[in-house]
Amino acid sequence: MKKLAISIIGIILCVNALAQNPGYMGNHFIFSAEVSLSPSWTHPNPLTPCLSANVESAAARRYLGLNYFVTPNIECIVWRKGSIGAGYNYYNSPFNGLVVQYFEYPNQPNSTYLQQYEFTGNIVAHGFNVFYKQYLGDTRAPLGCFAKFVFDGFFYKTTCNENVPHEMEYYAIAQKEGKGSLFGLKAEIGYDYVFFNRLRLSVGVSLGTTFGGYKAIPKLLDDGIEIDTALERNLRVSSYARNRILNAYWFGLKVGIGFIAF
Repeated sequence: MKKLAISIIGIILCVNALAQNPGYMGNHFIFSAEVSLSPSWTHPNPLTPCLSANVESAAARRYLGLNYFVTPNIECIVWRKGSIGAGYNYYNSPFNGLVVQYFEYPNQPNSTYLQQYEFTGNIVAHGFNVFYKQYLGDTRAPLGCFAKFVFDGFFYKTTCNENVPHEMEYYAIAQKEGKGSLFGLKAEIGYDYVFFNRLRLSVGVSLGTTFGGYKAIPKLLDDGIEIDTALERNLRVSSYARNRILNAYWFGLKVGIGFIAF
């Protein structure tokens, strides 16, 4: 009985808080679909297969390549100049990497050489986002200039393809599939437009970082005999996959459309 009374009081307080918050024409909840785009000049991207098949110019393929994140969400106006929200993240892209092998024979001075090969793969990430949006200047939610602070989570799976030289078969990537997680934080500045008191159009630009993905630099394998190759191979694939998310995430141009529901 005590738990029921506490629950009822909590519901009453929440309803009262919403009643005191004027929202937008009495409405508090907004359902949105957003896409964030960024250039992908030197990395494979979701448009790479299509561009390779239909565009002959290498320069055109480079500048037309784009990364994208799809982020549908729900947003709640919590006070006159602020809102909170949560949503879903989706990301899909090819990526590439490099395996480098450095040989040095101690009994044969000056007998060193370098062997390397590239690999390709694909990463698919699902995740979540939570955010706070603060409206700026002489305006009120959900209309006008805003600053938005977002925490993102990505849970990804990778698949890997190889074309391994015969002399490097010992270094081939044994694990063709992998998975992991990566989190990020970004800030966005933008503007919201409202049409017909129901339809909202959002545009913005964001800068951020993921908490990882900076180690995708080819690492020399010191000795082809003694190194723990399984560990090195799997870490290398994960590093390149996380770096692919980082390169798509750090800068973004966002466009979104929303519906002010109730």
